[in-house]
Amino acid sequence: MTRRVLVADDEELIRTSLRNHLKHWGYEVKEASDGLQAIEEMAMDHFDLVICDGLMPHKTGWDLLKQVKSNPRTKNIPVILLTAKKVEPDIFKGYELGADYYMSKPFTKSQLLQVIQLIFDDGDESSSRADISN
Repeated sequence: MTRRVLVADDEELIRTSLRNHLKHWGYEVKEASDGLQAIEEMAMDHFDLVICDGLMPHKTGWDLLKQVKSNPRTKNIPVILLTAKKVEPDIFKGYELGADYYMSKPFTKSQLLQVIQLIFDDGDESSSRADISN
């Protein structure tokens, strides 16, 4: 079964890049341009992973993270907080709110793949051989 990922970022270029990499690696991807739209998508659909920017309009990534982790239906969905905010208080805040991983922009596709594979580490050897060359 294909894993489903929700990508929430207000920067279209970042969403496009993430979508292209994730699809290449075999994931099904839905996108949201802000935190409010991400919450609406999660109310209508099931996701196996959420990747969200910290700074978005309407609801920040921290707001989204707090809402995901406080909802019994979504609290077990892993969340990668992907943001340009690299200072310790923001990193600690992300983990305190339940982020499974805090990743700073800019990032490489190999870093992203490695984090996703760590999150989905279910003993599947094929996941450790995903192609990052494209």
